Amino acid sequence: MIVRRIGDEDWRLARAARLDALAGSAPGTFSIGLEEAARWDEQQWRRWAGRRTLFVAEDGAEVFGCAGGLVENGSPVLVSVFVAAAARGTGISDRLIEAVADWARAEGHTELSLWVLDGNTPAENLYRRRGFVPTGERRPNAPDDLRIEYEMVRALSPAR
Repeated sequence: MIVRRIGDEDWRLARAARLDALAGSAPGTFSIGLEEAARWDEQQWRRWAGRRTLFVAEDGAEVFGCAGGLVENGSPVLVSVFVAAAARGTGISDRLIEAVADWARAEGHTELSLWVLDGNTPAENLYRRRGFVPTGERRPNAPDDLRIEYEMVRALSPAR
C-alpha cells in the first residue's frame, strides 16, 4: 500500500476516490452528495482536484482512501478524508493525515486545522488520536444543513 500525492491530471483517480467516499459515507458527511458528484464532467473533476493538495492510498489496482489539504485564509485545512471500510483499522488514515501534515509543514505552516461534524465519533476519535484538539469554534455544516461542525487544530513541529 502506498500513499502518494496526485494532481489534477489524475482526475480519474480523484473521481474514483471521491465517489467511493461519497458512496461509503452517510448523506451530508461531505459538502456534496453522490448523485451530484456522479454527474460531474472531466473539467469539474480537474477543478475539484486542483483546488486541493490530494493524497491517495492505493495498492496499484485499487484506491483505499484519500485526504487533502487546502489553504483557507492563509492557513492549511485538512479536507476530504476517507478510508474504505475494508481498509479501516490498517493505519491508512494515519498515513493519509500525516501526508497532509507533512505537506503543510513543508509549506512553512505551524498548524493544521479541520472541521468535523459534531457527533461523527469515529472521525472525532481519529483526529484526537492524531493530536487534533477542539478550538471552540463552531458553525453550521452548510447554509442548507444546520447540523453543527466544529474546528479542531494540531500544532506541527518544524520541517526537518
